[in-house]
Amino acid sequence: MRVAWIGWGGAALALLAGGPLNAADQAGVHYVAEELGNRTKPADAGQGASKGLSDSAVRVMSTFALSIVPDQVPAGPGGQMIKLDKSDPNKYLIPLDDARQIIRVATRSAYAEVCQLPEFEKANFDALIRSEKLRGWTAQQMMFIHALHTFATSYFAGNVKITESDAGQSESLAKEGAAAANAAKDATKDAATTITTKKLECAPGQKEKVTAAINTYVQSAPPAPPPPPPAEAAAPQAAPAPAPVAGGAN
Repeated sequence: MRVAWIGWGGAALALLAGGPLNAADQAGVHYVAEELGNRTKPADAGQGASKGLSDSAVRVMSTFALSIVPDQVPAGPGGQMIKLDKSDPNKYLIPLDDARQIIRVATRSAYAEVCQLPEFEKANFDALIRSEKLRGWTAQQMMFIHALHTFATSYFAGNVKITESDAGQSESLAKEGAAAANAAKDATKDAATTITTKKLECAPGQKEKVTAAINTYVQSAPPAPPPPPPAEAAAPQAAPAPAPVAGGAN
């Protein structure tokens, strides 16, 4: 069995068999990553580098994204946490064509990141969330959409490293928690192949293309809700009338 380890911000995430991957995907994570890398061309900033991604590439990217969906979420302002049941990936996954569109939006976010346009990156993401909330996705599916956009953005911005290795000789690879981090360090012992994602480049004129593409997308999305009205200040109370003078006028 092949295992793909994701190195992302100092963390190590293990992707074993299961999730949306089929046998062909599991055997070709390296080639799928190369396909994703080959799509990162500046000329595609308007449409997104994912325009022609294969179903296999979308499934692999979805599996990566599923691995970063949190295990627990806040239950409310009290600080308590609710553990999520992630045993059934189908509760989180969305159809491939929809996932492909999310990756396309994430490509624009990645271009905004490498071109140092944080306000446009945020506007692009916010427009995505506003649009997807109107499509009737479940809470779990919205969490997946958020994770897919986050991971794909980091991937295309060159912030992800994938290590693929043969886990057939190591049962510890199937364990969670600390074992996952240790196995990531030992991956080179199992003829590992490291895939460093190809970072998008902000070529001359790219900022203008990214800005125009994101503005067009934001304008096509549902408008942002108006900000809440400012709290009205309490009306000043009238001063009490002066007390009458005892005895009246002389």
